[in-house]
Amino acid sequence: MKKITFLVLFIIIGYILAAGCVAQKTAILEGTQTTVTIPGQSSTPLNVSIGNYNAILPVYIDNTSVGKVSPDKPLNIQVNEGHHVVKVCDGNICDQVDIEIKSAIKTSLDFGEWLSENIPRGSLIVSIGHSSTKLTVYLENTSIGEVSNGNPLNVSVNEGKYLVRVCSGSVCERQGVEITSRQQTLVDFGDRFAQSIPQGALIVSIGDYNADNLPVLIDNVTVGNVSRGKPLNLMVSDGRHSVKVCLYFVCEMEDVEIIFAKQSTIDFEDRLKKDLEFPKPTVRITYSFFSDTTFTVNVQFINPDTIDHTMTANIGCGYSYLDYNSKERKNDYAQSLVRQFVKAGNRQTQQVTLYLSKGSSVIASEPSIIDATTT
Repeated sequence: MKKITFLVLFIIIGYILAAGCVAQKTAILEGTQTTVTIPGQSSTPLNVSIGNYNAILPVYIDNTSVGKVSPDKPLNIQVNEGHHVVKVCDGNICDQVDIEIKSAIKTSLDFGEWLSENIPRGSLIVSIGHSSTKLTVYLENTSIGEVSNGNPLNVSVNEGKYLVRVCSGSVCERQGVEITSRQQTLVDFGDRFAQSIPQGALIVSIGDYNADNLPVLIDNVTVGNVSRGKPLNLMVSDGRHSVKVCLYFVCEMEDVEIIFAKQSTIDFEDRLKKDLEFPKPTVRITYSFFSDTTFTVNVQFINPDTIDHTMTANIGCGYSYLDYNSKERKNDYAQSLVRQFVKAGNRQTQQVTLYLSKGSSVIASEPSIIDATTT
């Protein structure tokens, strides 16, 4: 009787443990490892790609969504061994493959060629000419990206007829297009926005400041470049705007009120000269004080670059003194090496003390930078 009881108990415990090994739910994580499990079987790598087919598409295994795949991001997943159906869909058009996954053997599937042949796509390029605003582009009321001056939107679209729409505030421009396989379709809303949106002229310059191709931003959107002697001429929509010119990490900014049919001018020359007098990493002496036999020197390290630097300088000072023994005046030189880590776009000041202590009645020249290096 006891043997039968223990046997029944063993069967119940085994059943509970087996229930804990029920198939795991699929984790849908784009670009990461995903596991599709079947009880009692080991998992094996499966790589799904779409070649150069320009789209982000869902991947299904046995009709279960397991992630997405794009040209630059194949989907790497773990699948239990056995027969499976792998499917990739673009809209309502799908391609599927029946495969047998074998233990410890990696399987790769590339749907790119089939997709290119069976789902014809063309290129749609949308631009807004010289407009200084970043605008959202809609294809059949679905947002497909943003467009701004000098940055047209280039997307791949299935063959067919569509309505393209771009809006600036309450003003919208629309155009119907027909996308043809492997063909480019260009839509430029620039002239239409120029006519439908009240605009004023804006000239941005840096005067005689010695620089080329500094980016100009209006409301944080890059609209062009400005150089010495070459101002940037723009048409900007009515209203108040923020105008910015940047060099390295330093940006000069000014707010301007644009009025229809009137010209506004902004010159950043004086501000750039004041704030960016050092276009390269520089070490300079900003202060020095002589007392008895010591020279106290403040050394400034300036880093206008876009990367951090370690800057080293050798500070020196020539001096004469009366020798304690011979009472003759002699010459000598004192120097000190100083090093400073300076983050991109920052300045650091470090104090150095030069000791002129070989004799009495010291006469010293002004300290100077003997040499400086930047790494």
